Amino acid sequence: MSDVQKEMKKFVGRHAEKQWDWNAFSRTDGYAELRRAQMRYVGAGGSPKVDDPDTIKPEHFTLSFLELPQGNYGAMHTHADCEETFHGIQGYTSVGWAFDDEAVVAKVGPKDLLWQPIGRPHAYKNVMSEPVMLSIMVGSGKPLPPVIHTHPDSSPYAATFGATPDKVIEFSSRSEDPRIKEYAKHLVRYSQQKIHAHSAGFGYMKYVGGDGAAVPAVHYREDLIHLPAGKGVKTYEREVEDVYLVFEGLLTVGWEEDGKVVEQQIGPRDIIFNPPGRKHYFRNDGLDTTQFMMVTGTRTPETVKFQAA
Repeated sequence: MSDVQKEMKKFVGRHAEKQWDWNAFSRTDGYAELRRAQMRYVGAGGSPKVDDPDTIKPEHFTLSFLELPQGNYGAMHTHADCEETFHGIQGYTSVGWAFDDEAVVAKVGPKDLLWQPIGRPHAYKNVMSEPVMLSIMVGSGKPLPPVIHTHPDSSPYAATFGATPDKVIEFSSRSEDPRIKEYAKHLVRYSQQKIHAHSAGFGYMKYVGGDGAAVPAVHYREDLIHLPAGKGVKTYEREVEDVYLVFEGLLTVGWEEDGKVVEQQIGPRDIIFNPPGRKHYFRNDGLDTTQFMMVTGTRTPETVKFQAA
């Protein structure tokens, strides 16, 4: 195996080869309702386990998965130094935003995205009849610990998003409530996004950052790529990292170095981290359209001129 092959393997995170960590978060001991698991891909996210040898070293953002059993929740908290993004992977997760002593709550489903601005108090809960799963990103390679506002050791309403049940407001896209309209600005429904056609032969949805994106970018951009079978792009490189998180289908990724090319094929819930300055490309060798989130470690609009392979 060549050096570049060995190096590439270090930057691939395969879901089937990772383990759930049920002891990832602080202040959960003795509170069964706070029990949840983290699977770390890039950095440690909101967990203090920054020395995990099985995670990829982060640059501008972290990426992890979270599994939440039925009825369990993550308490109301804020991040003082970075934004936090939730991507729906499995099921529908209820996410609440605090507005004084009230909370607005919406469900985040598969391929939906909810972008929490810096300092926005938020909590999440599984009110479904089966476990739910999110992909979670924060906009810092080394984020500060989250500040918890309504922990069950001090608040009787921690399980209801920090509000009394009569002050929990269900999200409605038809509402004129200014709080719900504020929430709606940061909620990206997959079913309501326009697919843009790229001249290189793929489609894309603008989720975070760039002209016409659903929500603005602070530390990273996100585009959901729709790559038809047999399509791909020529080698390109960036000054920052980009990460591919596969939702559906198969994705072949190639790295080029000194005229030599190595490839890895990844599938649903797998990722690959392409470091800054690394020449790389992607291609769909499968029979069906592949969907993957391309996360780029900058807020600036896209500068790569993708060309069809």
